[in-house]
Amino acid sequence: MKKTNLVSMMAIIFTSSALLMACGGGSGSGSNFLTDLADSTEVTEALSAEEVEGLLFMREEEELARDLYLDIYEAKGSRLNVFKNISDKAETKHAEAVRLLLVRYGIDDPSTGERNTYTNATLQALYDLLLNIAVGSDDLAALRVGALVEETDIGDLISREENVTTEHADIMATYENLLCGSRNHLRSFAGQIEAITGEAYVTQIPALDSAVRDILNSDKENCGR
Repeated sequence: MKKTNLVSMMAIIFTSSALLMACGGGSGSGSNFLTDLADSTEVTEALSAEEVEGLLFMREEEELARDLYLDIYEAKGSRLNVFKNISDKAETKHAEAVRLLLVRYGIDDPSTGERNTYTNATLQALYDLLLNIAVGSDDLAALRVGALVEETDIGDLISREENVTTEHADIMATYENLLCGSRNHLRSFAGQIEAITGEAYVTQIPALDSAVRDILNSDKENCGR
């Protein structure tokens, strides 16, 4: 997630937060992909600074999603079991997939190893803000936080892929698998939001509106198979 995307996302969140205060599935990341990634050891070429930065950020961003979703589930209970399913079945694997790439390329892992704490100060602030909104508001607000995280992750992964060279097919494949998972997660959150509101899901990041509508108008995917 580039800094400009984070700034835009946080602006959207602050706006949504004000409105909220006024108003008072299969996750799609197959284990086969993770096993293949762990078994592969081939390194073809040193990473660029942009590729390294992308991996460092994505490692903690995936941990943030894992932690945030589990915390929302623990606060809200089984009626929002979608958060636990995604955290346990997908986000944990996503974070591990990026960790394996860091190991393969000899990059120090930025993870603190402690739940809800992040080396990246911007991600720490974002986690605190999102948790406050989701837990301090109703179920619909929590689901919208989940959908917003997935929208942002989709936009971020697409931008990260632009910095990956053709020599690093393992990184590209990992990002594609994470994107597939995020598309499925967005479908899950949007479906629950629509079930509550009775209306079509509205994209929260305008620049991604076309991509989001294409995702929601397509079927759930089998990722990492």
